[in-house]
Amino acid sequence: MASNIKRVAVIGAGPAGAITIDALTEEKTFDVIRVFERREKAGGIWIEDNNNQPRIPSLRALIDQTADQPIPVPETFPALTTQEEKINGREYRYTYTPVYPGMISNIDGRIMAFSKEKFPKNQEPDANGVIDPDAAFHKSEIIRGWVENLIDRNGYRQLVEYNTSVEKAEKVGKEWVLTLRKALPGGKHNYWWQETFDALVVASGHYSIPRFSEVKGLAEFSENHPGVVEHSKIYRGPERYRGKTVVTIGASVSATDIARQIAAVAKSPVYSSIREPHRVYGTVPFEHPQIALKPTISHVSTSPNSRTVYFSDGTKVDNVDHIIFGTGYDFSLPFLPSVKIANRRILGTYEHIFMQDDPTLSFVGGVSAGFTFLVFEWQAVAVARYLAGRAQLPSKEGQKEWEEDRLRKRGDGQPFFKVAPDFEEYFEALRKLAGEPAPGVPGRRLLKWDPAWLAIAEKTMQNRIQNWKDTAALVEKQLKGVESAKPADTYVERARL
Repeated sequence: MASNIKRVAVIGAGPAGAITIDALTEEKTFDVIRVFERREKAGGIWIEDNNNQPRIPSLRALIDQTADQPIPVPETFPALTTQEEKINGREYRYTYTPVYPGMISNIDGRIMAFSKEKFPKNQEPDANGVIDPDAAFHKSEIIRGWVENLIDRNGYRQLVEYNTSVEKAEKVGKEWVLTLRKALPGGKHNYWWQETFDALVVASGHYSIPRFSEVKGLAEFSENHPGVVEHSKIYRGPERYRGKTVVTIGASVSATDIARQIAAVAKSPVYSSIREPHRVYGTVPFEHPQIALKPTISHVSTSPNSRTVYFSDGTKVDNVDHIIFGTGYDFSLPFLPSVKIANRRILGTYEHIFMQDDPTLSFVGGVSAGFTFLVFEWQAVAVARYLAGRAQLPSKEGQKEWEEDRLRKRGDGQPFFKVAPDFEEYFEALRKLAGEPAPGVPGRRLLKWDPAWLAIAEKTMQNRIQNWKDTAALVEKQLKGVESAKPADTYVERARL
C-alpha cells in the first residue's frame, strides 16, 4: 500500500481529470490536490476550436513519432521568458482538439457518463432541428459544459491552474518535482515555477498527437504539396472538400464519419482506404454510392508535378486534393523522461494505470474502447484508493506478469490498451482492486458490472449500422432520381441514431 501520500498533482482537466479530482477528494486524506490544465478552460478534447487554423509543421516527425519533444526550461525558478527566447516554434503541442462543428457523441449517455454524474437533458435542437430531451446522444458543447460543471462543484475549481503546461515531471528522492509554465495574458510571455508532490496522476489522455501510418513517399508528397496531407484531428466539417478529390485512410470512427460526411459534397466518389474491415461493423460505413472502398495505399507520387495515390491492388487516383488520415493518435509524454513509450503504448504499467517501478505515478484515461468516461471513473477510484493507503497492488513481479500475459494474449500497440471486448473482466478487476470506501469516509463506490451496459452498447451499434444502410439507400435513390426519396444528409446522420 502507498504510505504518507498527502500531496497529489493531476495533469489534465478533461473528463479523466474531472473524475480524478472527485475520487481523490472523496477519500478525505490528502492535504493538497493540484490540477494543471494547459487549455484555458475545462473539457479536454471536447473543447471546440472552430476558429483555429491547425497545421502540421513536420509530417516526417509525426510518422517517426518524434514530433512532441521536450522544450528547454530555465535553470532557476521562478523565471519569466518570452515566447521567442525559449519557445521559438519548438513548443508545438497540438493542443487544438478534434471537435468539429455540430459534432455529436456516438455512445449512449447511459453508459458514457459517470455512474453518479449523468448528462443533462438535451435543451437545444440537434442537427435535424429536433429537440429530444431523452435522446441518447449529446452535442460536444453539452459534454464540455458537463465536464466544467463537475470541476466547478464543491470548490474543486480552486484546485485547477489553467493555461499551465507541465513541462517536466521528475522524481527527486521521494518527491515529484513538476516544472510548470503558464502562458501569461497577451501571449508573449511565460511564467515558470516548480512545485513538489508525493504522487502524480496523468489524466491528459492520448488524443493529442496525430498518428500517420507509414506510406512510401508520403513525407516527400507532403513537402511537394503543402496542406494536402491531413489528419482527422484538423477536420472542421465537409465544406472545404466541396468538389475536391479526397482519399480517406482508416476504418474506425473518425475515418468513417469523415468519409460519409464529405461524400455529399466532394467529387464523387470519395476513396476510402482500409487495412481490414472493422471488427464490429465490417465495411458497412463504406457501402455507399458515393464512396469507393480501396485497399491499403502502396505509395504516393514523389514528383512535384503529380498528386497521384497508388493502391495495393494496382489501381490509382490522380490529382488528389486531400488525403485525410483517420488513423488515431500516439502516446506522447515529453514531460516524463522516466517513462518509456514504444509500439504505441506506455511500457511497464499495471492495469494500464500504475507504473510498476513506482506506483506513485499513475495514468487515468490511457485506454480505448472502454465505455469512454465510465472506465475513467473505475480507474480514478482505484488510483485514489491506492494513494490513500486503502488498496493493495500485487507484487512488482505480479504486475510484470500481468503485462507479459496481456502481451501474449493481445499483442503490442493499440490492442494492448483496448478494453474491448473484455469489459466485465477489466471493470471487475478495478472494482476488486479499489474495494469499498473506508468506514466513515464517503469515497466513491464502484458498481458491479451490469450486462445491460453491454446490451446498450450493442444496440447502439446495431442502430448505427442500420442508419448507415438506410442513408446509403436514400442517397442511391436520389442519384437515380427517385422522386419519393427524401433528401439524405450524411453530415447529420449520426444525430439520427
